[in-house]
Amino acid sequence: MSLPKGLPTEHDPVYLVDGNNILFRAFHALPMLTAPDGTPINAVHGFARMVHALRRDVRPSHLAVAFDAKGPTFRNEIYPEYKANRSEPPEELVPQFGLVRQAVDALSIPRLELDGCEADDLIATLTAQAQAAGHPVVIVSSDKDLMQLVRGGERPVVLLDTMKQKVIGPEEVVAKFGVGPDKLGDLLALAGDSSDNIPGVPGIGPKTAATLLGQFGDLETTLASTEQVRQKKRRERLETHAEDARMSRRLVALRADCPVPSMDQIRDPGLDPARAIEFFKALGFRTFLRELEREGAAAGADAAAPETEGEAAWEVLPARHPFTPPDEPVAVVEGADAAAMDDLVAKLAECGQVAAQVMWDGTDPMLATPVGVALAGRREGGPLLAYVDLGAGGESVQAEDAHGVPPRVREALSHLDPVWSDAARCTADGHKTQAVVLEECGARVGRFGFDTLLASYVLDPARASHQVDALAQDLFGHTLPTREALVGKGRKARPLREIPPPQVAAFAGERAACVLAASRELAEQIERAGEAARKLLAQVELPLAAVLRAMERRGVCLDGAVLEDQSRALAHIIEKIRAEVAAEAGYEINLDSPIQLRKLLFDERGLPPVRKTKTGYSTDARVLEELSVLDPIVGQILEYRSLNKLKGTYLDTLPRLINARTGRLHTQFHQAVAQTGRLSSSDPNLQNIPVRTEFGRRIREAFVAPEGHLLVSLDYSQIELRILAHLSGDPNLLSAFREGADVHRRTAAEVFDVDEGQVTDDQRRIAKAVNFGVIYGQTAFGLARQLQIPRGKAGLYIRRYFEKIPGVQQYMEELVSQARERGYAETILGRRRRIPELARKGAARAHGERMARNTPIQGSAADILKLAMIRVEAALAEASLGRMVLTVHDELIFECPEGKVQDLVDRVRPIMEGVIELNVPLKVDVGSGPTWAACKG
Repeated sequence: MSLPKGLPTEHDPVYLVDGNNILFRAFHALPMLTAPDGTPINAVHGFARMVHALRRDVRPSHLAVAFDAKGPTFRNEIYPEYKANRSEPPEELVPQFGLVRQAVDALSIPRLELDGCEADDLIATLTAQAQAAGHPVVIVSSDKDLMQLVRGGERPVVLLDTMKQKVIGPEEVVAKFGVGPDKLGDLLALAGDSSDNIPGVPGIGPKTAATLLGQFGDLETTLASTEQVRQKKRRERLETHAEDARMSRRLVALRADCPVPSMDQIRDPGLDPARAIEFFKALGFRTFLRELEREGAAAGADAAAPETEGEAAWEVLPARHPFTPPDEPVAVVEGADAAAMDDLVAKLAECGQVAAQVMWDGTDPMLATPVGVALAGRREGGPLLAYVDLGAGGESVQAEDAHGVPPRVREALSHLDPVWSDAARCTADGHKTQAVVLEECGARVGRFGFDTLLASYVLDPARASHQVDALAQDLFGHTLPTREALVGKGRKARPLREIPPPQVAAFAGERAACVLAASRELAEQIERAGEAARKLLAQVELPLAAVLRAMERRGVCLDGAVLEDQSRALAHIIEKIRAEVAAEAGYEINLDSPIQLRKLLFDERGLPPVRKTKTGYSTDARVLEELSVLDPIVGQILEYRSLNKLKGTYLDTLPRLINARTGRLHTQFHQAVAQTGRLSSSDPNLQNIPVRTEFGRRIREAFVAPEGHLLVSLDYSQIELRILAHLSGDPNLLSAFREGADVHRRTAAEVFDVDEGQVTDDQRRIAKAVNFGVIYGQTAFGLARQLQIPRGKAGLYIRRYFEKIPGVQQYMEELVSQARERGYAETILGRRRRIPELARKGAARAHGERMARNTPIQGSAADILKLAMIRVEAALAEASLGRMVLTVHDELIFECPEGKVQDLVDRVRPIMEGVIELNVPLKVDVGSGPTWAACKG
């Protein structure tokens, strides 16, 4: 655990841990983990690691953990509604309340809990005792109520926020609230606290409360001086709610007279290895046990769980190579200083692995000008950490080349060519985007050998975040400074080029050093996870990143005028719908206002409310779809929303995103977002272009080929159903695909018990919906809503499907059973997706079962497409037949010279269809034309 500066070190500081505060924060900060019996344990895991790391790194003489007891406290006697508005804790957290108390006991740490008192009161009492005995106190918590205890002086009282690695003393309290700790109780009494249902004075917020206390001194003086308050409403509220404020003051006051153990009784007795190992081994904390052993806490080598090939790789691992932030200022090297740069490059050549952190302004890597590069490495002489200032600020930024890059920046970057050309030993946090920035400035960047973001994604796609900030917390218990802390927030934010290089160097250098340390940790996890994980990273994700960055830089041609014409036409239709709804309602209505829609639908037209939210009855899309069968006006509202979103999201937005320099549209692809392994995109998101409506399909008319070229589309046909046939082995599906039959028509023939030749279009439509619904785990309710049929009939179709195609039902049941037993679902290439929801109840478990069913199918389709992209890109580089510019779902889109379309198809199609061997053939549909719409026929 990396400890922040400002903690007291002399006079034996006493450490008091706010157990509930840390438990809740750990629960929300960490991905869900489960014990071998399925019990959720993520909060316990985070809590135990934090407390153990604190004890290990601080070695306090006195240490205790305080918890809230069940039942009412003295505050409920003062105000029965105290905390009455608290919602029930998350279902997955409930079993962890008892476990975390057992974990504290297993770690042999004194635990405090007292009926009628809260943990805050126990901590306040112990703080008073410790201060009286001459000890400083460190309260491990982020709770604002405990900030009332903060004191300065030789033996201070401070709060330690372990999540943010921040020490909170008197100055920090003043900075946050505008008053010191001694007046914080008065401020809370005036402002109230909605989380604890403390009333305070309505209309008085923390800032107003701080102003009043600054003027009058304390609460009682404020309440006695209301005639001096100029604002009438504020004065009236203070007078009306004076007793509420006084009662609130009693509620927020911390007791310092609770019956608690003596100081001798909270001396840290140290760890009992056997006791700790017995407890944490039962929870499956394999890596935590290994950490205890490495620190000498375990009695012998056989105390730790064995490391086996392919063991679950998603447990949050402790650091084998702890990360320590740089103590000395990061060395700043002027990029224009050729001699200094040559010296740096020579030193980097001595390092086995080099971590890079490119710093640039803006969010679009295609338009960015880098301001600097931090580089971290290890060599025999010790760690190497430097920041190259590219000189992007100042007057030189005014002189740009044809690509918009200041010559000074381009020249400085050229000195780093030896580093980028040897990129196989480089690592970064999301290197694809950094490489795009560098390549747009003329750098020639090879394929990176490692990437912490991609490694984390391969190990656990379900992790909340794979970026280095989250990894620093998970692996090292360290909080990296945010970019916001460096540049400022909102309108006050400054461009990086205006910030002094030493400050940028400190920020970037710490991140590069952390990436280097995280790379070692994650590389070991990849090795332990087994061959499938190693291949996914080395042979799929890393090579694909190089393909995607090339596609991002290429972009695609977009005719903005086409979209502008469509936008004008759609605006007339939207206005017509708005007028029709107003005529039906009898008055003008804002269709974007949930309040006005509630009044129209539920109050005036008497439609039944479906779901209630905090602000009233819901009018979201799902609710309106259910109501649309009851009243035609609801269908008009749904159409209005759909068309309005289409207009705003695509027709009006896409033309503004055309790059002024290239004249093309450049999306950003993301590999580490979708848990199934599928790619996503943003700025703009081209994966979600609607294709089920005429207006949605017409958007593709604006995607055009450059002069002398055509667009060519190669699209996997029914790839997910083919994978389902392969994995399930169902003879009906296998024969349909092997014979080249219409699988939806054949399914309809089975479900409706008719000959294939007698299947109607409507029956085929239903069968198609059922076929794909099986993949997505669709329920009878969902199918009924999609087909607009009664739920009973939808359920009948699903039952018939499974009766007639039994291999699918058996396979789906096996998928759920295996995932529940293993804790994860797996694709053809061995990509694993953790599914903790299977250990829960109700809707959460049902959702987990759907993920268990669809992940092997959707994830396998994603893996196949990724392999195809890698091989197709390599083949086209050799043949010069065209270039891949876009991928959407299962489709690859190319720009090809007009006379070489068939040559491109003959080259690419066999690669896509033969990229993996299944029990059914993969089929690729082909289309070409001057626009993307023309490709689709």
